[in-house]
Amino acid sequence: MRIDLTELLQAVDNEADVEITEKVNFPEDELVLSKPVKISAHLVNTGPSIIMFGRAETEVELQCSRCLKTFRQPLVIELDEEFAQRPFSSKTSGEMELKAEDFVYPIEKDNTIDLTELLRQNLLLNLPIKCLCSPDCQGIAKIG
Repeated sequence: MRIDLTELLQAVDNEADVEITEKVNFPEDELVLSKPVKISAHLVNTGPSIIMFGRAETEVELQCSRCLKTFRQPLVIELDEEFAQRPFSSKTSGEMELKAEDFVYPIEKDNTIDLTELLRQNLLLNLPIKCLCSPDCQGIAKIG
């Protein structure tokens, strides 16, 4: 999921509204989306960075923690992210302290941003800890 920022980067205080709908999945994280992701966002050029406010909506397939049945659940995520053009520092060995700028997503050299990793992280963080197909699920029936 890419957004071209060429026009937005022309001047500070430029703003744009973006809507994207795209089918994505993250099988390596066992994150299966049964509907395309719809992103509605407002972008603002602050000068040093682009700020994005918006939301992402989709439907995720989950497994019930009690009965193990697979079910679908809508998922809505509020987005509040920052993007900047910055050189990446080379990796260092050992421990290093994270700074605020380490949490800013990069603007690529072709003036685009890729929302895939941002979306993956936010989806994973917004999944329920205990997935239930229904609040009154009785779980797997006892045998014997």
